[in-house]
Amino acid sequence: VLVPLGKFDKPKLAYVLKIQEKIPEDLKTAEVKAILGVVEDNLFSEQIAQLFEFVSKTFLVPLHKLINRIYGTFTEGKIEWDIKVTDEKGLLDYLENRRILDNKKAIVQEILSSKEIAIKSLKGKTKLPINLIKDTVKALQEKGFVEIIYKAPKIYNGFLTIKNVEAFEALLKDKKLKKSEKDILLKIRKEGKIFFDEAIKGVKNGRLIVEKLIEENVVEFIPLSRKEKSTVDIEKTNLIIEGGSLRERSQYISNFLKSHLSNDGRALVIVNEQSLIALLKDYYEENFPSKVFAYTIEAKSEIRRYILDDTKIFITTPFSLFVDIDQLEYVIIEDASSKYLLPGDFLEFDTRLVAFKKSAFEDTSLIFSSYSLDDTLLYFTKKNFKHLEIKKLDRQNKRIVDMRKEYKSNRISPVSRYVESKIGRALSEEGNVALVLNRKPYSTFIVCRECGYIHRCPVCDTPLYYDSDKKMLFCPTCGHTEEPINVCPKCGSVEISYLGYGIQKLSKDLQATFKSANLVVLESGVSRQVYDSSKFKKTIFLGTEYIFSHLRFDNISFVVFINTDSFLNGSSMNTSIEAFKFLRQASFETFPNDIFIQTYEKTNFVLSHFKVDDEIGFLREELNYRKMLSYPPYTNLLEFRFSNEQNLDNIKSYIESFGRVYGPVKKYSGRENFFEISIRTSEKPKNILEKIIGLELSKNIIGVRVYPTPIMLNDITSV
Repeated sequence: VLVPLGKFDKPKLAYVLKIQEKIPEDLKTAEVKAILGVVEDNLFSEQIAQLFEFVSKTFLVPLHKLINRIYGTFTEGKIEWDIKVTDEKGLLDYLENRRILDNKKAIVQEILSSKEIAIKSLKGKTKLPINLIKDTVKALQEKGFVEIIYKAPKIYNGFLTIKNVEAFEALLKDKKLKKSEKDILLKIRKEGKIFFDEAIKGVKNGRLIVEKLIEENVVEFIPLSRKEKSTVDIEKTNLIIEGGSLRERSQYISNFLKSHLSNDGRALVIVNEQSLIALLKDYYEENFPSKVFAYTIEAKSEIRRYILDDTKIFITTPFSLFVDIDQLEYVIIEDASSKYLLPGDFLEFDTRLVAFKKSAFEDTSLIFSSYSLDDTLLYFTKKNFKHLEIKKLDRQNKRIVDMRKEYKSNRISPVSRYVESKIGRALSEEGNVALVLNRKPYSTFIVCRECGYIHRCPVCDTPLYYDSDKKMLFCPTCGHTEEPINVCPKCGSVEISYLGYGIQKLSKDLQATFKSANLVVLESGVSRQVYDSSKFKKTIFLGTEYIFSHLRFDNISFVVFINTDSFLNGSSMNTSIEAFKFLRQASFETFPNDIFIQTYEKTNFVLSHFKVDDEIGFLREELNYRKMLSYPPYTNLLEFRFSNEQNLDNIKSYIESFGRVYGPVKKYSGRENFFEISIRTSEKPKNILEKIIGLELSKNIIGVRVYPTPIMLNDITSV
């Protein structure tokens, strides 16, 4: 809807989630404002409104921020302006008597000649930047010469078809017809009925052209008329499908859906990374040819069109949990133990818990598909989810290479002699190998061999990395950059060594050692391409964890974790579970071929359990540590972010009665810093926030991140 907001009633786009019959008692009638116009009816159902409210209350995300994050890039429309002349004489005097720039004069002249004109038409006639036009019109309104009439945007969520065949064909034959206009007309004639966005795709000023054709009754716009969402009466089945490669699990689920989906039923597949969507589309189309919608950034808003046709499978990112899909029967969460489905920098909520709540609101079945269990999935195995392991790893060679022996023999390379010989043999047989190193730069610390000085970040004291491509030192924590050094700042020695290995340095070593091999580097920011190893031979694929979403492992002789310790010793609460998951992912994707794990921590409990394929034993030990440390799933974890240090000690003292409090700690996001206080507590997250927000001390709070425990899921206030 279009609503007046603020002191001056400036129109804004807003969403209605709930309608009340009476004005609340604490609100004065004079404070109630009228909706200016409805932009789009039935944008989402009551169940989706409930889901928004659940996520907002559970993960402490402001409701407006959550909805704007999802629907702000999903729906169309901007507020439109009409400019109406209110003082023609004054505007003429302004034009004649003031020394104004030619571009502003052109704007005023067009307004005068039209008396009332839409801002998009004004832009089309003057060919001037929209910001310049808006600033000029606002200035004219302040002088009382014009009035800005705000209008709700026109939403074209529907189809175009020919209305007047005779006029349509005559227009096509018109020699004065512009190429852009002809392109749109030919699209409409070819398809007979074409979605509005498809008709104007790639055509400059396409929207304006179509609006003119509609106004002249040459073509007709048919809006989508979404029915109230319906469900199908089926027996509910909740599954956790574990093990196997992405292909194997997808094919298993696809076969299951083929025999369990009703004639009109649909399934929604949620995936954490854009690059995996194309892979999943191929796998699901084996059973559902031409019935699969695969989300791309460009096609995000088109999902609502595909909901109305005969599409059966929707493969998208977590945003689509908040989209109404008629006759939805199954929700599938793929790679369900991935850290990218948890609260983080790009996601405010736990996708698994939101999917669980959606399945309850909409009475759908829920399937978790995963390489391994984590604490949340283990919880669901106790909550009427049938647990199916489609493959085990007990017949695979999982070789742990003790790098301490390499160090003692003065070997500098991060690739052990044993693994190097294995790589050489595989390449000589024209095979491919995959190497995983979760570090990008050339080196990971700079040290003076004379005095032992380590070059650190002047902002946060983290050892600086060296990027050989950019020829810059940078801080992996706060983003600080500076020029490389050749002289020790402490003792003046030139004995400066750039130590530690990242992909940049290792790639040069590999090229020098295996001169006849191909080398493909996979890391974020380099390429979004998904590589099919079956189309390569005698190739080394080297990458960070990015390799798992951008490489098909069908023709990989073996996988090597070059520095497994970087996975084992992260700072995240979920470090051990993430490491275990990545190890199993590599194993399943390359099964039954070998996997080599280089480490200085051969006795680490993650590796010990992985070696013998003891997943439950690993989880039992991990959960025992968490219980001792009061981590989820035994408590809630909340992280509060503050813009500065003011009053943080007082806030910390206030909330210490609710649980274990840690901080404040200075943290960094890019070049911006903030301060964080975390609390592990059995108290409901929203209760803690309400107590802090009520304090005068909390004015500098800028965000909250919540990790609600699955064990307490049923205790969350129902909405």
